This record gives sequence, C-alpha cells and structure tokens, in this order.
Amino acid sequence: MGGYFESIGFDSERKSFVPQGEIRRGRVVARQMFVFRTGHALGWECSGPDPLLHGCDYLFAHLMRDDGLFHTAVDARSRAPHGPVSLYEAPFYLFALAKVHGKLSSRYPVYEAASTFLDGLRRGWGKPNGGFDESRPATVPLKSNPHMHLLEAALAWIDATEETPVTQEMPVRQAPWVNLAEEIVELALNRFVDPGTGSVREFFDESWVPMADDSGRIIEPGHQFEWAWLLMQWADRRHCPARQRQACGPAAKRLMEVGERFGVDAQRGVALNELWDDMTPKDASAKLWPQTERVKAWCAVVQNCATPQERDSACRSLIEATLSLQRYLDIEPVGLWHETLLPDGRFSREPAKASSFYHIVGAIESFDRCMSAWSA
Repeated sequence: MGGYFESIGFDSERKSFVPQGEIRRGRVVARQMFVFRTGHALGWECSGPDPLLHGCDYLFAHLMRDDGLFHTAVDARSRAPHGPVSLYEAPFYLFALAKVHGKLSSRYPVYEAASTFLDGLRRGWGKPNGGFDESRPATVPLKSNPHMHLLEAALAWIDATEETPVTQEMPVRQAPWVNLAEEIVELALNRFVDPGTGSVREFFDESWVPMADDSGRIIEPGHQFEWAWLLMQWADRRHCPARQRQACGPAAKRLMEVGERFGVDAQRGVALNELWDDMTPKDASAKLWPQTERVKAWCAVVQNCATPQERDSACRSLIEATLSLQRYLDIEPVGLWHETLLPDGRFSREPAKASSFYHIVGAIESFDRCMSAWSA
C-alpha cells in the first residue's frame, strides 16, 4: 500500500507491534519524512530500505495534485483522495520539503514543488487582511494553529535557502519565505496574542477577532510554548525586521509565563491540553505533544539567556520539562510512547500515533542543538 501507518498498537499476547490505519494523511507522511531526515542527521542508521526515500516517493507519486497543491489524505489501498484540501496539512508538506531540500533536490523537484504550493495557497486561500482561509469555500472559525506551522515551515525554508557565505543580499529563493514569516509574525503579534493576558487564542472570525462563542476563549498551553519557541527562532534570523525583533522577545516571555504558571499542573508536572481565557482548566488531560513543545521552548530560552543566573534558572526549567516528557517514553515495548496522561494520573490505553513522533524528534533535535551550543 505504501506510505506510513497512522498508529502502532501492541499485541500483548503475541508480543508484537500492530500497525494500524487505512488512510494515508498528508501530515503523517510529511512529518515522518522530517523524522527520518532528522534521524539521519543525528546519526541514526537504517539497516533496510531508506524510509525517507519511501516517503518522498509516496508524496510526489500519490499526494501531489495536478494543480501543485497536495491532497489532505488518500485511501491506503485505492489511493483515491480522501477529504477536501485542508490548510492544516499545507505547512507540513512545506516543512518536510524544506528539510529534504539539501539532501534530495537532485532526485526530486523539492524547491519547485514548495514554491508552486505556496503560490497556490496565496492565490486561492490568502486573505486581504493577512493570513489564510481554512478551506475553500471559506469557512469560520479561522485558526491560529495552521499559521503557527506555516511559520515553522517558513523558518525551515529560510534556513534551507540561506547562502554560504552569508551576504547582505537576500537570496531570491529565500524571499517568499522571509515574507511569509514576517506576515505570520505580524498577525500573531497583533491578532493571535491577547493583549490582556499575553496568551495566544485558537479560533477567530473572518476579521481575526476571537470567536464570540466559547471556542474564542480556548487557550492551549502547548501552543503557548510552541509560539514562544517560534518567535524566539524568528528573532534570531538576520532578516527579521527590527520592530518585530524588539516585540518577539517580550511576547515570547509572556507566552512562557502563561504556559508555565497556568498551563502546567503542579501535582503531575505536565502541560495540560486546554485552558479557558480566565486561566482555569478546560481539559485537564495532558497529551504528549505539549510536553515536547515545552522542552523546545525552554531549549530556546536557555540559548537566549543574557546572564549566568538566567541560564541556571532556565536550565532547571528545561530539566523539569525533559523529565516530564520522559514519563511518556517510559513504556514497554521500548520505542513506543504514551499519548495522554489522564487527570487521575493514569496513562490512557491507546495506540501510539505516528504523528506524535514528529513532536518527539523535534524535541530531541532542539535538545541536541541546545547542548551542542552549550558545550561549544
């Protein structure tokens, strides 16, 4: 059938892994491409056929549409499109293509595919007041989450198209991604971030005003950490405008404060799924992925500390976040992970989601980069 399975369970009687999933979602294919590319970069060696090449083959053969956009998902057996094009899938395609750009551009039209895709999104989905619609035809609510991942993809492409030696001139192939990053950060600072609490909201109307119903009140601690990490990343890029560089630091600091003060359960030591805008818990369960984003954010803080005292404090927080994440990885068989810690302190009994591997490997990559910078 090809592609990657959606999840992996464990048959306790047969002592074997049980791959699951009859649909091939684009986000999972793209995320797994990142996972295997990053694994190679960190020293992992594959004893069989390269799963990265397998993912790239599948992406270009079965997920790319004739118009240069990508399907949200396809049926695993028939490979027929499954569901309409979704904005949420788009960033992961762009992100994965950026990550394989240097390694596989001679084999696949990587940059051309990403450029065509971004152009198609801007023409068909771009909003005159900034950002992108969720779907075609346009619907509400609009969401900050896909834009967060578009910023992640833009930063990956800025790095992938950086020329060596670095000059004052912006490479032509880099300009669309710098423009995308600047646009999304502007939207985040002026629309997504609530000026009163400093937290990022999730759901908006067509004018980028938080939804009037309860959905407009939702705050996700994991996204506070993830946005903080991305804003710190953008502020470090040489093409970040001075006005945004000055704003990103304070905004990221407030996001970290919201995430740690209100979003981390003191008893269990984990980042919760959701809060209300009055900072009370909405969903006290704790998925795996917010823990990984907490680790990444504290890695970025450690690398941006101005004094040894600040660095010591940030390192203590990083250790706490890392130990919290480690609990989800302490599972038999080794190599899987728990998906959700319930309010009563028990882990849910559910298969390990392939999409979560992207979060785990992203945290490992950030931690490795942080430790490398520390020892340099």
